[in-house]
Amino acid sequence: VAELQNSALRTRHWGQVMVVCNKPESADDFVEAFVDNPTTTLADLLDLNLHNFEDDVKNIVDRAVKEMSMEKMIKELEITWSKMNFIVDEHPRTKTPTIRASEEMIETLEENQVQLQNLMTSKYIEHFEEQVSSWQKKLTLADQVISLWFEVQRTWSYLESIFIGSDDIRKQLPEDSTRFDKIDEDFKELICAMV
Repeated sequence: VAELQNSALRTRHWGQVMVVCNKPESADDFVEAFVDNPTTTLADLLDLNLHNFEDDVKNIVDRAVKEMSMEKMIKELEITWSKMNFIVDEHPRTKTPTIRASEEMIETLEENQVQLQNLMTSKYIEHFEEQVSSWQKKLTLADQVISLWFEVQRTWSYLESIFIGSDDIRKQLPEDSTRFDKIDEDFKELICAMV
């Protein structure tokens, strides 16, 4: 009875209890009749003979507790990443906005990727596998996009100082300068759309 009072138990776990105890009730019916019913007595539970399946019930409760910690972690991911923002700076010469990630963002991204990888190896992943896999894909994609964007931004900044910041080079390399002008225009359009 003490085990069954655990707040981690969800309807799916009560369904597992019903299967273990060979009871025909659906999990929803059981929850309505016994769990959410204030008139349920100890005698009602004893009539179910749950005491004959103590180890199985303990295993189900243990699974529920582990799954609840996964559920909590997934909710924390949602909260964390809904509030995470880039830092917007200005390019010193052109005043073009540029973005950078805080140390906190990079550390959180790496830490969350490791946590998700660990969750995927858990024997309790079954119910959350789709959500965990989805978060893994999102964070992997975010990591790749951040790396690529910062590389593009660094390259743009370097080339901008060469092709736009120097009239001598523009005269010596007119074709390359014209080509960079288009790249510069595209880059500025993209960055302004992002910030």
